[in-house]
Order: sequence, then structure tokens, then C-alpha cells
Amino acid sequence: MTPPLRGGVKAVVIGGGITGLAVTDELTRRGVRVDLLERSAELGTEASSAAAGILAPQSEAEGPGPFLQLLLAAAQMIPEAVSRLEALTGISVGHRVSGLLALAFSDADRQALEKSLEWQTQAGLAPERMDPPAVRRIEPALDGPVRVAVYWPQTAVLDPRQFVRAYARAVEQQGASIHLNTAARKVAVRAGRAAGVETTGGLIEADWVIHCAGPWAGEEIGLPFGMPSIPARGQILQFSTPAPLFRRVVKSPRAYLVQRADGCLIAGTTLEYVGFDKRTTEEGIRKVHSGVKEISTKAGALPVESSWAGLRPDTPDHLPVLGPTPLEGFLAAFGHFRNGILLAPLTGRLIADWILGSRSSLDLAPFGISRFKQT
Repeated sequence: MTPPLRGGVKAVVIGGGITGLAVTDELTRRGVRVDLLERSAELGTEASSAAAGILAPQSEAEGPGPFLQLLLAAAQMIPEAVSRLEALTGISVGHRVSGLLALAFSDADRQALEKSLEWQTQAGLAPERMDPPAVRRIEPALDGPVRVAVYWPQTAVLDPRQFVRAYARAVEQQGASIHLNTAARKVAVRAGRAAGVETTGGLIEADWVIHCAGPWAGEEIGLPFGMPSIPARGQILQFSTPAPLFRRVVKSPRAYLVQRADGCLIAGTTLEYVGFDKRTTEEGIRKVHSGVKEISTKAGALPVESSWAGLRPDTPDHLPVLGPTPLEGFLAAFGHFRNGILLAPLTGRLIADWILGSRSSLDLAPFGISRFKQT
């Protein structure tokens, strides 16, 4: 390792979404000087602010293994991160343990849900099987043709827009240098090691470069290897409810509903691979609305108040890319797909641990970039 720049370790973080903010937060708290680059005029305006804010590790993993362990470790960190950010910034992020009901309406839905219930029970995750009458007792507005449901009482939610705001204020207070309207053009390399970033505003030298550019991580910045980042569009609807319709997150294979404290009911989402097109479409809105109606006629009868789309940072295997790359001093932290909000605090800690030489109980090898064939 080359000696750090005078004045201590310095890092450049590319990307000011929730992942880049969390990495910057953790590094600055641990004494690293950070320059945070954001290509747009505001921090966290892409997928981070477009998300629904569901923190559901059990419903995201498809079975036991490293990804489940990563998600569970991330969920354990959320309450501490929320408490610290709220105390530091005075911004409430709307975190609460809501529980999540996963619903099966068809035979195919039921088979998939039963399979999930089986492996999670064997793994000791304590999912609860519920029949239709029990579902309707706890969520009366849920009147779709439910065949069976699985309930995860430990699932939490938060407002991702406020989470981003809190992280942005925290990194400002902790002394990070934030460069808005500044894109990375090329990684500077010296003696075979990343030595900073050539940006649209000039060269920023550093000991470490961390790539947190989300869907844009695959753009050309002079690397001798590829970054397997894929934008995945998701369209979301918002309804206004005079009184809350749901206490819990409810989810089917075709839609989910999240009731926020401010009276907004959030519904999503689509999964579309259409490049960097962030437009909403009539077809996408109709598809989400149809899924909402299947869950609840009351929710389905509400007028759509607003709609938007975000680009999730996906990868070919839908798993994040975390840790070292073939270029020494250049780390990756992107590809969080549907779990960017959940994984943010843990990602920050894992990247900071790597840079500062701390030991982590989590093995990053399953999430290394080497799992993808380089051409």
C-alpha cells in the first residue's frame, strides 16, 4: 500500500446516493477525509429518493446463504443508524416496525410462498403462516382473494427521502467535501494503484476511490475491467388516504402497499430493463394499479395522486458488488438493486473496515467483482 496523503487517509466517493452517503458518513466518522462526487445538483435524487423504504431481509432472499446473512446483518444495524442520524441532524426518518404480509392469490403464488415458509422456518427465521380470516382480522382493507399469507412481524419501514436528507446533513456536519454537478471522468492511476479521480471540475487526489454510482457505475471511467451495473426501472404510485388503510406493509407478487404516517399510500412497482429511461408509462401505471386492486378494492378505488420512476442499480445476478477490485485502492459498492436503503449503513461500515484494516465477520468474497467474467 502506498503511504497516505499528508494529513491522513483521504478517499474519493463517486456517487451521492444513499450508498455513497453512507460510505462517506462512516469514513468521515472514523477520521478519513472524503470528497463526495455527485453528478446532479442534489444528493440522493435518483433511486434513493424514489424507493418505498421497505426493510425486509426475509422477503428479499431466495434461500439461506451469504446474501441472507448480509441482509440480516444490515437489518440489525438500521435502528442504531436511525437513532444516531436523528440525534445528530434533528431529521425524523419515519422508522417503525410495521410487519409485512406476503399474500398468495393463485396456486403459483401459494406454492412459491409455501416454499419460502418452509426454508425460513428451517432457518429459524420464525415466519408466521396465516389463513384468509386471520389476514382480514388484522388488515380489514385487504379484501382480495387471499389463499394463504406469510407474516414477518419484524419487517420495518422508513421514509427514504428523509433518510437521504439525514445522511446528507450528517456528512456535511462531519466535514466531507461535497462536489455537486461534478461527474467522474477517469480514475487517476499511479504505480498501478488508484490515486484519485479526474472530474469535470479537475483532479482530486486520494488514497482510495470508492465507486458508489449505482446504475451509472458501468459508465466508462478508464478502468481496465468492466463494472457490471444494469439500470432497472421501477414505477411507483402515490395515493392520499384521509385515514390509514393499512398498519402493515402488504405485498403480493404483483404489487406492494406501504402506508406512511403522513397519509400517503405508496404502491409499486414494475421491473423494466429499458436503459436510463426514467419516464413513467401508461402501461407501467396500469400494471401497478391492477396489482393494487387485486390486494384491496378500497386502495384500488383511490385516485392516483402522483407517480414517478426510479432506476434501481442491478447486476446480472441481482446481488451487490462490494469490496476490492483488480485495481488496488479502487473499491466497489454498487448493485444493491431493491435493497439500497436497507444495506446502506452496513455497506458504509464494510467499506470503512476494509480501508482502515478492521476485521469484519462478514465475508465479502461472494459479492466480489471477480464472480463476473471480465472481457
